Amino acid sequence: MNPTIVVVGGGIAGLVASTLLARKGASVHLFEQGPTAGGKMNRLHLDGCTFDTGPSLVTMPFVLEEFFAASGSSLDAELELISVDPACHYRWSDGTSLTLPNSVEGVCDAIATISPQDGRAARRYLNHARDVYEATKDVFIFSPFRGLAEFFRPRNLSLLPKLPRMRFTSTLHSLHREYFRDQRIIQLFDRFATYNGSSPYRAPATLMVIPWVEIGYGAFYPKGGLYSIAEAMIRRAKANGVTIHLNTAVERITTQGRRVTGVQLTSGQHVPADHVVSNVDVTVTASMLGEGRRKAPIDPSCSGFVISASVEAKDFGLAHHNVLFSDDYHSEFARIVDERVPAMEPTIYIARSCASDASQAPSGSENWFVLVNAPATGTMTGIRQWDTIRDHYASTILGAMERYGVHPQVRAMHVRTPDDMARDWGAWGGSLYGPSSNSMFAAFLRQQQRSKRFANLWYVGGSAHPGGGIPLVTVSGMLAAQLLADTL
Repeated sequence: MNPTIVVVGGGIAGLVASTLLARKGASVHLFEQGPTAGGKMNRLHLDGCTFDTGPSLVTMPFVLEEFFAASGSSLDAELELISVDPACHYRWSDGTSLTLPNSVEGVCDAIATISPQDGRAARRYLNHARDVYEATKDVFIFSPFRGLAEFFRPRNLSLLPKLPRMRFTSTLHSLHREYFRDQRIIQLFDRFATYNGSSPYRAPATLMVIPWVEIGYGAFYPKGGLYSIAEAMIRRAKANGVTIHLNTAVERITTQGRRVTGVQLTSGQHVPADHVVSNVDVTVTASMLGEGRRKAPIDPSCSGFVISASVEAKDFGLAHHNVLFSDDYHSEFARIVDERVPAMEPTIYIARSCASDASQAPSGSENWFVLVNAPATGTMTGIRQWDTIRDHYASTILGAMERYGVHPQVRAMHVRTPDDMARDWGAWGGSLYGPSSNSMFAAFLRQQQRSKRFANLWYVGGSAHPGGGIPLVTVSGMLAAQLLADTL
C-alpha cells in the first residue's frame, strides 16, 4: 500500500519534495493557505507591470537541472534562463558607480578601474572563496547535515586540515578588510551576507562562498519572471500525481506519542498521514504541533521592506540589478540586527526585470522591485506595527534615491512589510531565512530534514538545512524526499 504524505506549505521546497515523493509512488497532498503555490516566489500585477515578490535572480542553475531531471523532465524543456549581463550596478552617494559583468575576470577587471590593487586582490579572494566552496559544499549543502559530528565522519576527515582556510572564527567583514583596501569594495563584498539575512559584521567568513557562487557560476533570470520557476514546479508536481489544495490552511499537525498522525485544517477536517513534511518556518511549525508559542529564535534573519512600483520609463543609467549603498553600512546593520529597528538611511536594492525581459512592463513604464533590509516584526522595539510607518518609510526610501541621481516618477505602487510576510508566508516575524547565520555555530544548529522528536515529521525550506535561496531550498526538498523515501 502506498504511503500517504501531507506537505504543509506550497513554497519551492514543498513543491520539490512533493514531486519527488509522488514520483516514488507515494500519495501526496500539498496544502497551501494562499490562492497560489510558490510561497515567497510569487507574482504581482500592477498598472500593467509584472513583479516577482520574492527572489530576483537565479544562481547555481545546475541544482534546477538536477530537480527537473529527477522529476521526469529537463530544465531546458521547462524554462528559458537568460544570463544577466551586467550582473549588477553599484552606486555610492559620492558619485562613484561600478558595473560588474557576469564573469569572474570581468568582475576583477571592473573593480580595478576604481581600485587597481583591489582588482588584483579580488582574484585572490575569489580563488579562496572557490576553494572553501569546493571543500564544504558536499558537507554543508548537498548532503544531510548532523552538526559538528559531520567533521568526524570518515568521509569528511579530509576537511580537518582545511579548517583554518575556512575562517569559521573570523567575520566576513574582517576577512574583507584583510583582502581589500577601498571601503567601497569592502562594502560591495560585505553585501553578500544579506543573501541569507545576516550581518557581515557578525556572520562567519565562511560565507565568502556566497559571492563565489554568484560570480563563479553566474547570475540568471528565467524569461517570464522568477515565478515561472514555481509554475514549472507546479506542472511537474501535478504531472507526477501530487494533489495541490489551494486556499486551504493547516491549523495543527496532530500527534500521538512520538509520531505525527496527520494535519487538522482550519475547516476542522482531519487529514490522516503516514508522514508530514513541513515547508513552514520551524518556529511556526512548533506552534502547529500543539507546543504553544515556542521560544522565538534568538537571532532571526532579516526581513525586508519591499516596494513594487510602476514608474515612468527614464534612463537613470541603471541595470537589471542595482544597489545604492548607504554611507554608513555598520550603523545600518547595527540598527537592523542589534537594535531591531528600521534603518533610516538604508542601502537600497532595485531590480528592473524589464531590462532583461520587455514583457514585464508596458511601453513607457518600468517595473521596479525596491528592497531594503528590515528587522523581523517579532523582534522590533519601539514600533508597534509596520502599518504605522508603512507610507512614511516608503516615501523615505524613494526620496533617498535622489542622492544617487535616481528620481523615479511613480505611477502606482504596492508595499509589502515584514508583517505581510509573516501573515502570507508563515515566516516567523517576517524573517526570510529562519535563523540568521550571525554565528560560527549557525550552520550546525539549523534544523535537519528529519525531526528528532517525531520519527515521521520532516522539515524543508529556508529555515531548515541547508538554508534559504532558490538553490538551497530546492536542495532541501530533494534531501528530504530522498531521506523519507529511504524509510519506506
